[in-house]
Amino acid sequence: MRTVVKVIIVLSLIGILIIVFNKAKQTSEKVSENELSTVEISNIKLPLFEFYTLDSIPFSKYDLEKNESLILVYFDPDCSLCKKSGKLFNTFKKFHKASQVIFVSHNSKEKIIAYQKQFKLDSISNVKFLRCSKGDFFTLFKQTITPSYFIYNTKQELIKIINDDVPVKTILRYIKAAQID
Repeated sequence: MRTVVKVIIVLSLIGILIIVFNKAKQTSEKVSENELSTVEISNIKLPLFEFYTLDSIPFSKYDLEKNESLILVYFDPDCSLCKKSGKLFNTFKKFHKASQVIFVSHNSKEKIIAYQKQFKLDSISNVKFLRCSKGDFFTLFKQTITPSYFIYNTKQELIKIINDDVPVKTILRYIKAAQID
């Protein structure tokens, strides 16, 4: 009877060791995947896009200033969080003055202009407003949440996508990081 108990204990210990080993292996694989996705995001280049200014003039990736970081904001003038974005970019001008800031919306020209004036963004030289058709933005950037911030460094490599209500200091931290090269 004692040998049966010893065998059961040994088999149980071996089973526990196998379970622990498999869990450790799964955790290690998840860490490797996370490290890989962080590396991949820094290699994602700004896609070739063509949207339109409020004067209906085509504006593409090639119209951007060279060697400047880019903050691309997908927004809806009627969205309450987007209104927070307008306030952010007006209040913290000094943080983004070395960047290009482009607001893109599928909304009407009139609503975009009203938003621009409400937050006095029309007088800030590095802030531009563009229009796109409803599906164009999703096709290129795979986002429909407003607001969504796409922060690119001076080499037009994606640093971060933020599409949630995050603290202002988080957004400012990524803007500053994109300016450093």
